[in-house]
Amino acid sequence: MAGTGALVLLSACGTAVPTEDERPAEGWSFSDGAGNEVTLDEHPQRVVAYSGVASALWDYGYEVVGVFGPVTTAGGQPDPQIGDVDTERVEVISETYGEMSVEKLASLEPDLIVTHAYDDLAWYLPEEVDQIEAVAPLLRIQVTGAGAEELLADHLDLAVALGADPHGEAVAGALHDFDASLAELSAATEDRPALKVVAVSASPENLYVANAAAGGDLELFAEHGVRLPETDAPDTDQFEELSWEEADKYPADLLLQDSRPTSTPLADQPTWRTLPAVEAGQVGAWAAETPYSYTRYAEVVRALAADISEAEPLEH
Repeated sequence: MAGTGALVLLSACGTAVPTEDERPAEGWSFSDGAGNEVTLDEHPQRVVAYSGVASALWDYGYEVVGVFGPVTTAGGQPDPQIGDVDTERVEVISETYGEMSVEKLASLEPDLIVTHAYDDLAWYLPEEVDQIEAVAPLLRIQVTGAGAEELLADHLDLAVALGADPHGEAVAGALHDFDASLAELSAATEDRPALKVVAVSASPENLYVANAAAGGDLELFAEHGVRLPETDAPDTDQFEELSWEEADKYPADLLLQDSRPTSTPLADQPTWRTLPAVEAGQVGAWAAETPYSYTRYAEVVRALAADISEAEPLEH
């Protein structure tokens, strides 16, 4: 992963801390862990980003000029993807998937546009991105197949490459808090080694069991002792789709329910209410699209550690 000059990952006593070599007189480049690279003639000053990326950059002290993607929930509350981004100071270009006003984007005069990529899909942007790329270069941070720690490093490296202080409290505090949260999770799983944890999302017709083999946050949880099922889904698929009749395929002592604002409520689903973990009140929240910020992840990991500590193995 490289930004302006070379971002060198120095081993600390926990999570690696990025530091910046002396910047070259001209030019700027960045590549993510998957090798997606953008090279510019000058250091970008005005960045427009997908809300989840903007949230991570903001946590480290770098402010974008515009965002697209989830910003406000249907109830008028800030969407988890936007984090602490001050939308009074940042232009919201579009909250609708696949739609964007090129004129509104161009009016911000961005030097760089950043989003996530799921394979070849540029997240939340129109399917044909030629008009978007005509406004400014597009950096796609590849999410498919990447682990959470790789993506956390990508987003921090990008923030530092854009100008965030790698030695400032925003970065140092986030890294320290993240390491502490992982220690809490490891302690919780060591105390509950037999506890079976299943993360799920749902629709009215189906239950979707999350697949830790696909990477992301669940891979990180598993690396710290969380006992997640080996699903029958291909490693590249984020979920295994089940009918509600199959909802008990993977016995769970603790269920983690998709907490995204757009997720299907499950409280009134009859089959859901009969699952042992639900009957025992052992249901936690799963923030399935947590922005890749060490600050946000520390909150999620710490909440999971608490859920595990409070749960007990059940008879199945």
